[in-house]
Amino acid sequence: MQRLFRVSSIINNVTYELRTYDRVVFHWFISDRKDSDLIFDDKIINYSKLSDKEKKIAERYIKELFSEEDASLLKSELDNKSSIITTIEEVKLPIPDHIQPYGVLKVENGKGFSDLSSHKAYEFPFKVKGFFNINDAYESIKSDDHTTEITRLPENFLKGKK
Repeated sequence: MQRLFRVSSIINNVTYELRTYDRVVFHWFISDRKDSDLIFDDKIINYSKLSDKEKKIAERYIKELFSEEDASLLKSELDNKSSIITTIEEVKLPIPDHIQPYGVLKVENGKGFSDLSSHKAYEFPFKVKGFFNINDAYESIKSDDHTTEITRLPENFLKGKK
């Protein structure tokens, strides 16, 4: 059975709606796989029993995954051209018959997509997009350039200390 992989990155300093976030996870996926050589029967549980609509959704999930070679290429490009943390994880096959691909998710408050293929710095033989959920990230804490001055300490600040 062919092995398939997911690739994800943790990215800091992501600006979303005028705020900056750290540790934003981007789940990368192939958005327009043209390969028709994928066999789905052995990759999707209950494939033969699914309706045509369910088959198309499950097939789309499989088509979003990376081969080992493609996953390594993506990770290598991201590692060489950025300072983000990228991981590759093998997907356990067969997948459940009800799993949703990233490509069918909707842009909502705090959730969206990034089209990595649209960046000129990256060149891949396939289109790559990333899904993110800003609600799972941390808002960046930025310091200012001003000196902090303590003008008054609370009365109980030094009590009990000798």
